[in-house]
Amino acid sequence: MDKKLGLKHHPLLTFFGSMNLAITLLVMLAVASVIGTVLKQNEAYASYVIKFGPFWFEVFRTLELYDVYSAIWFLSVLAFLLLSISACVWRNGAHFIRDMFSYQEHTHPSQLKKMKLSAHWETNSGVDAIVYEAQNAIKANGFRIKAEQKAEGQLLAAKKGSMHRLGYFFTHIAIIIICLGALLDSNIKFKVQAWLGHVAPETRSIALTDVDPRANIGVDNFSFRGSVNIPEGKSADVVFLTFKEGYLVQKLPFQVKVVDFRVEHYDTGMPKSFESDIILSAPELKEPIKTTISVNKPLIYKDYAIYQSSFGDGGSQLTLKAWPLVSTTPNPSELQGEVNRSIPVNTPVGDYKIELDDYKPNNVITLAEPDANGRKVKNLGPSIQFKVRDSQGQAVEYENYLAAIERGGILYQASKFRHSRAEDFDFLMIPLDDQKSTKRFMNFLALVNDRNILDKVLDSSINQEKDPTKHEQLVTQKRFMQQLINLFRARGFDGIHRYIQQAMPTDKQDKAFDQYLEILTVALQGVYLHTLEAEGLRSEKETTEAQRRFFADSVEAINALSAYGPPMFFEVTSIEPRESSGLQITKSPGKDVVYFGSLLLVIGIFLLFYVRPQRIWLLARPTPEGYSELILAGKDGKDDKQLKTTFDDIKQALLLATPPLQETAHGNNQSV
Repeated sequence: MDKKLGLKHHPLLTFFGSMNLAITLLVMLAVASVIGTVLKQNEAYASYVIKFGPFWFEVFRTLELYDVYSAIWFLSVLAFLLLSISACVWRNGAHFIRDMFSYQEHTHPSQLKKMKLSAHWETNSGVDAIVYEAQNAIKANGFRIKAEQKAEGQLLAAKKGSMHRLGYFFTHIAIIIICLGALLDSNIKFKVQAWLGHVAPETRSIALTDVDPRANIGVDNFSFRGSVNIPEGKSADVVFLTFKEGYLVQKLPFQVKVVDFRVEHYDTGMPKSFESDIILSAPELKEPIKTTISVNKPLIYKDYAIYQSSFGDGGSQLTLKAWPLVSTTPNPSELQGEVNRSIPVNTPVGDYKIELDDYKPNNVITLAEPDANGRKVKNLGPSIQFKVRDSQGQAVEYENYLAAIERGGILYQASKFRHSRAEDFDFLMIPLDDQKSTKRFMNFLALVNDRNILDKVLDSSINQEKDPTKHEQLVTQKRFMQQLINLFRARGFDGIHRYIQQAMPTDKQDKAFDQYLEILTVALQGVYLHTLEAEGLRSEKETTEAQRRFFADSVEAINALSAYGPPMFFEVTSIEPRESSGLQITKSPGKDVVYFGSLLLVIGIFLLFYVRPQRIWLLARPTPEGYSELILAGKDGKDDKQLKTTFDDIKQALLLATPPLQETAHGNNQSV
């Protein structure tokens, strides 16, 4: 057996070059690509824990679904596909090349007669005349012809559409090239270095100078995709790569400065477009590159691409009014802060740190029903996002809106809060007074916090009671009211309900709860009326509907304070916005390789689908009777029906030029 032929038919090479294996691998890549499209890639692990929960987070992390395109199993499938397609090309390439250049002139006359498109007849015309007429008819239909003298006669072998075979090479080689490009841009280098312990992600939010050296990647890195936020007027020479549970710091061989950032919004508050004026400086540049980038209009420098991907806060300056929530004196303190920085706050109940995370100029929500103008969305205006962290490191997350929120014709100061990112946000809605401020609520809250205020409110009526028994009852009732207020202030309505559940039989709990609420309401109303009197609003005998609504809303707000967290409410009084530009910087040498492979793939698919390999044979030979026999046959590489019209035209031309003897013409495709 030929040694080369034997190698091509080796079982291992046959397995790798099989169509079944290639299709299986392609299906696996398709499934992985769907996962990578549906599941957002390379987010922080904490966001995946919140989204899927601890159990499924671990399952998906083990399967490396958070970075599918760099997963070992994905790269292994890619490598095996590359090997499979290469083996297939090597095993079958020579055959397709020979077939592309071959005229198949050795086809036997009996094979020609058995083809679906074939006809033969005897004629008085000579062999040379038949060949001459056949050459003219076949060439007229775009075929190339090879004439060969056979022992039995003169053979014309014609073909067209041989470029169809190039489609096979282009498609297969294109897949090989695309796989190579994908491997070039994978971060398999990081995987190997992580196994060896040379690379480790940084998990702390610290200064760049303090980052673990193993998390710093040099400029010689072959490929990467990272992001960085640069405030206006600032510059950066690094990007951050999401890696496992943390990040890596990728050093750049140039520096990018954001001169100006601009964003346009729709009237709903949604961003319409955003762009940055940037300056790129590098040692090898004589002059810095000054340009404007926007979405889908990146700056290309060498192998690097700088995209405008997002925007955020670049260190907005804030002035905050910190209202005490447990004090008996509603005197707020003023704080100065900057987004992305912290403010230490010392209070009588402990030390806290305010971490200002972000300033959002617009907050667009979807409405349950269209508003009066037919809009389904509403812009709630600007807000600040921050955390308040205690001395033990426990933090509560907040988002406070700067503008008043209207609900049912009443204005509120809104604050969202949650104690864990796994929880949904709760709302604190503080009603605003006639001056559209929180002052009346804070005054009311301070009086509720004052344990002596109830004495001032009720003592006048108690002292007027002369009956000792009733006097003692009123004093007892006052103490009970104070206890209810203290319980409500500390734990809200739920605290009162839990107290009743522990102290009373089940069948009496609902009635007792209603009674307790009635007593609590009377006590709080007395404190609220005292608040209105302090404002000079109690000259009339009865409260107005607006004042009663304010009282009800205030009680609901105080109820929410039991879960609000640290004893402060932060109201933004002024802000000086500063924006930052979110840039995505990539280095992907495999990109051009993939583009080239994709071009070859398009060409190959075009050749495979739109170029038809077709062949025509004509054999003219003398007969013992002194006549000439003519055998005409044709074959289409895909479907003989596609060649039938051309074949019939050639046959008809030959029938006219070399008329058959009577009853000697035969055709498999039709009678002559």
